[in-house]
Amino acid sequence: MPDTEIDRDDRGRFATGSAGGPGRPRRRIETDYLTALSDRVSMDAWSQIVGRAIEDAIAGDAKAREWLSRHLLPTPSAGALPLHDAAVEALTGVSKVDADAETAQMHRLTLAAFRALP
Repeated sequence: MPDTEIDRDDRGRFATGSAGGPGRPRRRIETDYLTALSDRVSMDAWSQIVGRAIEDAIAGDAKAREWLSRHLLPTPSAGALPLHDAAVEALTGVSKVDADAETAQMHRLTLAAFRALP
């Protein structure tokens, strides 16, 4: 959707209800580090790490619970791309940010169409 005056308030900020921008593109170095990490940690090693974190969390370790929650539960305010989203982006070449922006635009258009009905 092109940037129009309707999308911005009188101070130039995104207006209420505006989807805003797509966000900062992922830097190449971030992708390189994630790729290096995933190349070095085998599935067996990762399974052991996760298993230990689960055991520690059950035993009352708050850090283990926090770590598991951060990777398992969506946190839109965290600002970090969850590993699942990074993996999907790497495999498909489709950015979740771009896909979310397209979905939001489709929802806005659908809502506008429903409002226009008699």
